[in-house]
Amino acid sequence: MPDGEQQQQQQQAPWYQGVAGIDQEVVGHWTNAGWINKKPEEIALEATRSWKAAEKHVGVPSDQILRVPKDIKDEAGWKAVWSRLGKPAEAKDYDLSLVKRADGTALDEATAAFVREQAFKLNMPKDTAAALAQELVKREEAAASAGKMERDAKLIEQKAALKKNWGPNEAANKFVAERAAAALGVTPETVAALEGVIGYDKIMEMFRSIGEKIGEDKFIRSEVLGGKGGPMTREQAVAKKADLMSDAVWKDAYLKGDQAKLREMMALNTIISSGQVAV
Repeated sequence: MPDGEQQQQQQQAPWYQGVAGIDQEVVGHWTNAGWINKKPEEIALEATRSWKAAEKHVGVPSDQILRVPKDIKDEAGWKAVWSRLGKPAEAKDYDLSLVKRADGTALDEATAAFVREQAFKLNMPKDTAAALAQELVKREEAAASAGKMERDAKLIEQKAALKKNWGPNEAANKFVAERAAAALGVTPETVAALEGVIGYDKIMEMFRSIGEKIGEDKFIRSEVLGGKGGPMTREQAVAKKADLMSDAVWKDAYLKGDQAKLREMMALNTIISSGQVAV
């Protein structure tokens, strides 16, 4: 073989050819690492860097090393990652028994089921899901408390407006409104619900007006003008009560539980206890 050809072949041969200890396995590692065509000094530099990076993990137990899948679509690989981070095998395995409301009660089952479902979907560890559920409860109760404060403030305003509107007849008008609601079969709970929609002052005025139309105001009307006057004053109610109690027949029927007499006395006592004064 001519000297020129022999020299060219020697130049094309890899530098590591014939070097002791460099076998096919080593060459395979270099190829996988992208070092196969690099110079010895370049390989030495990159190998040193790799060694220094790996040195940080020397002595770390294998169960503390987490391998992240390269492929984002590797479902099995990612499932293993989330499991290692604390995600349970099933949504039902999230323990929310320690999550409590302010009054010490546990989460209702519907809320607990929703939290478990969402936590599982978002790959949450068990402790994280429980902590989030507790924070959600706190937020919900804070919002409810703020809403209650707002409703209470509005109710105070509405009661003040009604008190101003009814003036000295407040107790008598309230009696008529309550009797009208009862006569119509409207429960106190329903009245309270209507207050939240219509307003306390408007709902009470509505029932007062209904009460007048169905005769629920007959016991609190002033006897002036044949009982067609406005609601009695406190003084009129005191006088009327005294007259009734001095009437032996009326008193006897009242003490025996006559319903009409009981309602009349209730109306008078309502006006008297209200502290109204004549105007």
